[in-house]
Amino acid sequence: MGYATTRSAERVAAAMGLLASAPIQFETACDVLKGGVLLALPALLAVGLLGHTAALHRIPNGFYGIASIFLLLALQALARVKSIEQLRYVGARRVGQSAGAGSPGNAKAKWSSMLTAMCGSITGT
Repeated sequence: MGYATTRSAERVAAAMGLLASAPIQFETACDVLKGGVLLALPALLAVGLLGHTAALHRIPNGFYGIASIFLLLALQALARVKSIEQLRYVGARRVGQSAGAGSPGNAKAKWSSMLTAMCGSITGT
């Protein structure tokens, strides 16, 4: 784990297979980069962003669940971050806090989980 890692007990439990996915937690922060996209979150949830994700998509157990991955994708689209590579150049701590990730290096890990989910759904596994 990195120096800035938070929620280490949940991360260890997920690594040992004792946790299906950690719950999404938002933190209070000042001056969040592109924080206005968070205003769309209630509307996205109301129209069913996460309504059928668990039934239609499966990913292996780990710290990031399918809900956090879909939430990250929605926030990325609203913030007009066009590629995975662009996430490297955005203030990861601030974006991570907005998306409920918690620590700076989590954007890369979320994308890894997302790609696993997408490849699994394409291949039918």
